[in-house]
Parts: sequence; C-alpha cells; structure tokens
Amino acid sequence: MERLAVPWLFLGPAGSGKTQQVRKWIGDAHGSPIESPLEMRTLTVGDGYEARVYTSPHHFEIDIPNLSMQDKQIIGELLTTFFSSTDVFNSLRASSRKLVVLRRAHSLSLPAAVRVRAILQQYVFPPEATGMLWITAREMTGPLLLLADGFCTHRVPRLSFSDWCTKSPDQTVFHNQATYEACEGRVDRLKALHTFFPTATTNFPRRIQDYYDELIRLIIRNARSGAAPTLNVVNWLRASVYQMLSFCQTGPDIVDCCAAAVQRQFDLLEPHVFWKAMESFTTAEPHTSYRTPLSLEMVLLNLFECIREHSTVVPLSAVSTISTVPVSTTVKRVVRRRTTKKLSPDPVA
Repeated sequence: MERLAVPWLFLGPAGSGKTQQVRKWIGDAHGSPIESPLEMRTLTVGDGYEARVYTSPHHFEIDIPNLSMQDKQIIGELLTTFFSSTDVFNSLRASSRKLVVLRRAHSLSLPAAVRVRAILQQYVFPPEATGMLWITAREMTGPLLLLADGFCTHRVPRLSFSDWCTKSPDQTVFHNQATYEACEGRVDRLKALHTFFPTATTNFPRRIQDYYDELIRLIIRNARSGAAPTLNVVNWLRASVYQMLSFCQTGPDIVDCCAAAVQRQFDLLEPHVFWKAMESFTTAEPHTSYRTPLSLEMVLLNLFECIREHSTVVPLSAVSTISTVPVSTTVKRVVRRRTTKKLSPDPVA
C-alpha cells in the first residue's frame, strides 16, 4: 500500500502500457485485479460543463482531452469535487485517500496546470490530505514541468519486438518486424488489425500520422520552390488545419504530429534547415478553445516561411511530382493549380 501513498508520473510513448501499469499497481495493492473496461460516469461540473469519468472500486480516471473547457476552471473544480466530497459515485471501497488518475496529462494547458498545482498543494501534499493524484503522459511538456517536481517518475518504454509478440494475439502471421513498425509497437492496434484482417496483410489501414507525413512533405517541397505563399497556399493550409481538427486531437497533439512528420522526412531538408524547422515548433501556442485554428495556421505558416527562407531554392519543376501524393481533394486541387502556373510573390495572385 506504500506505493499508493506516492504521487506517480507514468511517462512513456503512446501505447506503451502506462494505463495498464497504473491499474496493475492499484490492483496489486488492494489484492483485487482491476477489471476492464472501467465503468464510465458523467459528472456535471461548474456552469453545466460535463466530464466523463472512469471508475473502479478503488480509483477514478479522467482523460484530459475529453474535458470540455479544460483550460478554464473545470479541471480545478472537478478535482476539488473528488477530494473534498465525502461521497463521489458512492465513494470507494477502502482507502484513506481518494486516488484520481489524470490520463494524457501532456494535453494540459498552462492555466489548467496552474490549477492542478494548487490542488496538489491543498489536497495531496499535506500528510493528512484526503486525495492522491497520479498522471500519465506521453512526453514532458511545458505545463507538465510545472507539476513534475511533485511526482516520482516511472518511465514506461515502448514494447520491444519480442515482448510485443508475446502480448499480441496468438497469430504468428502477424509477428514480423513490418507489422510491429506499422503498429508502432502498440498491442491495441494489432488487436484491431487482427479483428479486420484475420490473416496476415501487408496493406495496413492508414493512420492519422500518415496524413501529417503527406502534408508536411507537401509543405517542404512547396516551400523549397522559393516563392512566397500566395492566397492559394494560405487557403490550403487553412483547409488542412480543419482536417486536423476533425481527428479530434488536442492542439499539442497536432503540433507533436507535425513535428514527428518533419523528423520522419529530415532527408528532404538540409541539416541546418531541419533544425530551424524543428525550432519553429517551439513558438507554437496551441489553445484548447476557439483560437486553436488560428494558432495552428500560424504553426504551419511559420514552418513554411522557415523552410522557404533558409533552404536552397530548387526549380519549380521539382514540385510537380507532389500531386501524385495520395492526399485530400482540397490539397490535390491546390497543388495542381500551383504546378500549372508559376508561383507569384504577389499575395493577390
């Protein structure tokens, strides 16, 4: 039970098993395994905001991206409700502290992190406090650094290929390096793949990251043409942003996917331009509100300008191959227009 009296930060890549590790520790401490899936409840907080909360006999789980208005008061009021109330969802079976797990805490905005810090000081850190907080995160972000000194970090690495084969469905036809890389070492993805394709396949379903890879490839090649972005380019980037938002990802997740796409295609850029491009993401300020599209547009435009200003200019004919990339209809239409007419620096061209 001593392990439950420590604030833990579970840090590791997506699909590495952080949530499973959390539930295993809790189940082992209480001598009763946590059965999945957990029961989901809806709790109304503040001025009519709703939060989906996963419950077990021994703890609560809150998925940060599922919270509405998470960068405002809801996270503070939600945790206060759990820690200060004597009866939340019929309470827990046996614990001197209510244990709450914040999942995907890398999505916390700075205002939300400030409120969580206040909750820690009031309900978690004091010796006779009533609450305990655990968090899981894929990476250490700026807002998360505000909380990190209050937690013991437990790193959960990506599953190795051998462990992945052991934990994946008993279908040896899927136990190969290509499937492992396509699923990014995530057992949950392999299980979903096995559901749709009972036998082995080399044609894996498209991933969200594939969209980002194709989009960044187009941005790089268009920016290397040396021409200033026209209204066509701006409209294309705006349409791309709304396509991103349709994936139901948070602003930080979208920025991370774009940065990962640049890393995957570093060979398209000179070394000094690659580092400049990665540096451009450090100025991103994604919001969890109506300002999100505007901030993401600036991220892509800054990336475009960074590559255009620092990269070696190539002939425009080198851009003509971009239209063969399987992307959305909007992107294809804009690319064809740009490849059939010389780009003009005039913003009204």
